[in-house]
Amino acid sequence: MVPSIMRRSIILLYIVIASCATSQNRQGIKGQVLWISGNQLPGPGVNRSAHAGVKRELYIYELTTLSQVSQNPDGFFENIQTKLITTIATSSDGSFKLKLPPGDYSVFVKEKGGLFANRFDKNNAINPVAVKERQYAWLPITVDYQAAY
Repeated sequence: MVPSIMRRSIILLYIVIASCATSQNRQGIKGQVLWISGNQLPGPGVNRSAHAGVKRELYIYELTTLSQVSQNPDGFFENIQTKLITTIATSSDGSFKLKLPPGDYSVFVKEKGGLFANRFDKNNAINPVAVKERQYAWLPITVDYQAAY
């Protein structure tokens, strides 16, 4: 009887430890990068291009505000003064999923002209995303600097 009880206890202990370890890695960011270009204005005879998923490299920084970056003449970001956390390549359809610890981050898309982002919050944080414990934050990203609205 004792060996059977010990086996059950060890198995139960293993399950508890394994679930604790994996719950720490069950949060981050997931989403899709979409490319939008051309005339997006409404009007007769206008054929808008479909928003297509696109392969890109993403740069994830500590939460970054406009006062912590500079922009080149084309509007792309450079000289980011916050800590680079990681980079990730999206799949060919633009989708991505990245494990991160809970916290606030800024996400930039690497383009030929520099780093791109087009979303800001009320505190001028650039493309902010909040990662909460045991949750994946959904972040759709539209790369639209060649689109006319």
